[in-house]
Parts: sequence; C-alpha cells; structure tokens
Amino acid sequence: MHRKHGRLRKKENIIVFPGTFEKLVYNGTTFVEAENYDAAVEAFDQAILYEPEYPEFLVPYAIALYETKDFVRAKEIAARILHIGTANYIEAMELYLTISIQLQEYEEVEITIDALLDEGIIPEEMLSKFNYLRDLNNRLAKRYGNDVDVLIEAPFTMKEFTAMDSLKQQHTLASLEGSNLNALIPVLEEVAKDSTLSPLVITFALTLLHQAGCTTEIAIEKFGLKAVIIPAEITLPGQDDKTKEVLSEVDRLLLKDPSRYEMASGIIEKFAITAFPFSWGSYDVKQIASTYIEYIESLFSGDPLPNNPLTSLIKRIDMDSDLKME
Repeated sequence: MHRKHGRLRKKENIIVFPGTFEKLVYNGTTFVEAENYDAAVEAFDQAILYEPEYPEFLVPYAIALYETKDFVRAKEIAARILHIGTANYIEAMELYLTISIQLQEYEEVEITIDALLDEGIIPEEMLSKFNYLRDLNNRLAKRYGNDVDVLIEAPFTMKEFTAMDSLKQQHTLASLEGSNLNALIPVLEEVAKDSTLSPLVITFALTLLHQAGCTTEIAIEKFGLKAVIIPAEITLPGQDDKTKEVLSEVDRLLLKDPSRYEMASGIIEKFAITAFPFSWGSYDVKQIASTYIEYIESLFSGDPLPNNPLTSLIKRIDMDSDLKME
C-alpha cells in the first residue's frame, strides 16, 4: 500500500525551512509599500519558486514589475492572477489592461474593455476608470497604432545571463514558466548547449524550450554524458516511466522504513531533475532501486560503496551543490 504524505513546501524538490516563503512574501510586500520596487521584485522572484499560484502576493509582484518597467513579465503575472481567480477581479483586470497599454497592445485592450462594458461586469463606481483607460488607449492607438508592430525583445542576452551567478540564473529561468517565450528561444537554446553552466540551469532551459514547442536539435552535455534532443519531444523531469518505476520499487523495498524512503525518494527526484535529459542508462529498475538503498545505508553507516559506474553516477549527482538546501 502506498504511503500518503502531507503537503510539504519544496524548492527544486528539496524541503525548505518553514517560514522561508512567508518571509519572502512579507519582505516583497514591505518593499512595495516603501516603493523599493527592485528589492520587491528580487524577493518575489524567489517566492514564486515555492508557490507559483499563491494569489496573495501576485498583485504586489505585478505592481513591482510594472514599476520597474518589466512590462512583459508584469502582464504574465497579471494574467496569472486573472486565471486563478480573485475576489478583486475588476482591480486585477484594470492592472492587466494598464500593462497591456504600455505594451502597445491597443486592439486587445479595446476588445476587452468593450466586452466588459457590454456584459455589465464593471461596477458603477469603477466605470470612470475604465472609460478613462479606453479613451487613453484610443488616443495612443491613433498616434502609434499605424507604426510597425513593436517587436518585444528578449528580457536578457546570453552575455547578461552568463554574468549572473547560478542561483540568479535559476530564479530568472523559473520566473519565465508559463510566459510567452518566442523572443527568448535563441537565448534558451544557447543556455541549454552551454556545458559550463550548472546542470540545473540547463534543465530549466530545456523545460522552457519544451514549453515553447522548440523543434530544434540541441546537443546536451552533462556529467560526461552527451545526447542530441528535440525539446518539444522530451518527457519532463521525473515524468518518465523509468523514474516512476524506480520510485515505486524503492517504496516497496522500504515500506517499513518511512524515513529512509523519504530520503531515497528525494535523492531520486533530485537525480531526475539534475541529470535531465539523461537517465540511469541500461540498468534495470530493480538494480537501480537496490543501489539507491545501498547508497542510503552508506550515508548512515559510513561504510564504503561498491566501486561501479551506477553507484558513482548516483553519488556524483547527489553531491551536486546546486540542489542543496540553503
């Protein structure tokens, strides 16, 4: 019988200290109130890694992005607020439309406001605001609407990305999940191909390219392993059949030892993310599961592990510092 576990907040599949997320949200909100928007964005960029759909901080997050003129990401967060639902739907829609005007998306703004007015959704006390937005949008559309469409540039170049430290790179890529990545695909392809970057950063880039439907062949190198993949065709980390079967076999073997099972499953999940798109090669599920149990026992006892390629690979990836708890 499979175990049922309570919900634990994790960051990159590692359990984080209680209060970490709440502190980030508090700090970000406080920074917004103090109009320190750059610091607010930094705090919220970390918070969203823990709880991507947590509605309470998404509004100040969108405001902070708007104030720092990161309009593309601000609109993505505002769209997320509308998607997950909020009691303050009209206020969220006002924010979304204001950002859309900054992005010169005049036709979308006009259609949306007209639909809201026709359906009588806007309360009377908010009508003047939406009429003002519509008038402003119409004036700007007449002035700039005939210009060649503005191409939204990628939010960063490869040079700017490689200048970031590894943690900042991870936060930057994680914040792009669910957004429009078309302008960023060339940069993400460069990131994925750069074997000097952290393995976890390469994983983030590949999952974003999968999200974008990228059909380019990309040469990947990690931990001495090499492969050429098409991101649109890959299975996301941990979702492949072999990983699921290994977890199930370890669950069966450690049914009466929940503490060792939790430790083993965490290490297996870490492997799936860090090594992605690579797996354990030709080793069968039972051999992989038993090797993980041997590895766990060695961590408790201090006894040396057998010297073989599978054990070495498991140990090497588990010792990768990018997924260590902060």
